[in-house]
Amino acid sequence: MVRYCRSPLCLLIETRWLIPRGFDGFTPGPVILVRPGASDALIEHEKVHVRQFWRSWGLMGVLYLASRRWRLRYEVEAYREQLRHSAPDAAHGLARVLARKYRLKISESEAYRLLTEGRSGHE
Repeated sequence: MVRYCRSPLCLLIETRWLIPRGFDGFTPGPVILVRPGASDALIEHEKVHVRQFWRSWGLMGVLYLASRRWRLRYEVEAYREQLRHSAPDAAHGLARVLARKYRLKISESEAYRLLTEGRSGHE
């Protein structure tokens, strides 16, 4: 499946290929790659990365790879959006993924705090 999105401007491609092992989605620039059956919440997460790409004038990928601080900032923003579109009890699972998969050197409790701070009614 290939779909054109207008907001944000991007191309969404469902594929089993080109996505790093251990992930269900990957966003190089304005192209979103997701595995078949990806949730709407994950697609919203990946759309945040496209917005970050456009906001940074295309520098998002360089900043993401070069700086743990920028990677944390980008992923927290994306995971917060994913959490908005997920079941109410998803925060702990998303915090676990955030803490473990991105070489951010943060604990699960710190990831949970970052994802839920400022949210009313979080666990």
